[in-house]
Amino acid sequence: MTQSHPASPTKNYLLESLLKIDYERLSPHLRGVELLQGDVIYSAGDNINYVYFPESAVIALLSTLEDGSTTEVGLIGREGMVGLSVFLGGVATPERAVVQVSGNALKMTTPALARELRVGSALQVALLRYTRSFLALVTQSVICSQHHLLEARFARWLLMMQDYSGSDTLYLTHEMVAGMIGTRRAGVSMATRELRERGVISSERGQIKILNREGVEEIACECYSITREEFDQLHKSQIA
Repeated sequence: MTQSHPASPTKNYLLESLLKIDYERLSPHLRGVELLQGDVIYSAGDNINYVYFPESAVIALLSTLEDGSTTEVGLIGREGMVGLSVFLGGVATPERAVVQVSGNALKMTTPALARELRVGSALQVALLRYTRSFLALVTQSVICSQHHLLEARFARWLLMMQDYSGSDTLYLTHEMVAGMIGTRRAGVSMATRELRERGVISSERGQIKILNREGVEEIACECYSITREEFDQLHKSQIA
């Protein structure tokens, strides 16, 4: 991670939703940081010293089994905060948090967040709304992994990554994607080839580009529209 610097007006939806007076109270406690793909923000069992509000970075929460295999249990981008365990009263994280898309974020120490929450601030209300939506996302991801074909799950995942990063081009290897959606690398290669043959994406080594978003949406399972509607409602409530 690069050296942090004082925060400027943010692109994070949670912080953006705050009134100016609330954001100005938080601003001295926020520091900008560049997160690089592969950075491990937390390992499972770590105490959480900082929470992160992504602006353009995307972070995956991973659950690791005894055999070393990983499965994504949640994605966090500019709509949310990494470190919800602190908000829910915990001090440690049960998952590993890894940067999937390089980008910027704002970070805050957990003591500073705790002080803000004790006063019943607007940030607390925003985090309550976000937590509800995030839990809905996790639930839908579990349902998706159990009931939908790999191609549809892969399309859903690409759309979510595009939403969270704001970019059509995703710098991801097949190994990384396989670890996120809980399948083998060969499965990701087959799904990528199928979407490429349909003309909705292009792919090179370490890069996937969405060429036809509507086409990807047609391939994706209904889980995408369900989760997208949830976060659209969240964003509307934040800016209301």
